[in-house]
Amino acid sequence: MSIEVTMRHSDVRIEALKEYAQKRMEQLKAKFPKVTKVAIVIDVDVKKHMYMAEVVANRLGTTAVGAKEFSESAKSVIDAAAARAERQLLRMRVKARKGTVRKQRAASAKN
Repeated sequence: MSIEVTMRHSDVRIEALKEYAQKRMEQLKAKFPKVTKVAIVIDVDVKKHMYMAEVVANRLGTTAVGAKEFSESAKSVIDAAAARAERQLLRMRVKARKGTVRKQRAASAKN
């Protein structure tokens, strides 16, 4: 799985923040092995003192999840966006499993 971390509108490239985002996305990778690519964009609004994090996860070649969060703290915005992406991926996994179970039950009922 490839992980892409991008910082926008920041004069100072904060390597510690990039490493933290990388580590947080590695946790996402461990929970959801079918996710092939994760891109996280961290945007800084200097005038409002706000951070924005957007997580886009691709699952088996299609865009599966897009989560966007706003906060005043950089680490909390990364955590919140990652948590939202995890919830969405978990919901997708549960729906996919229920669909296959229903199809199997329907096929066995016909036979």
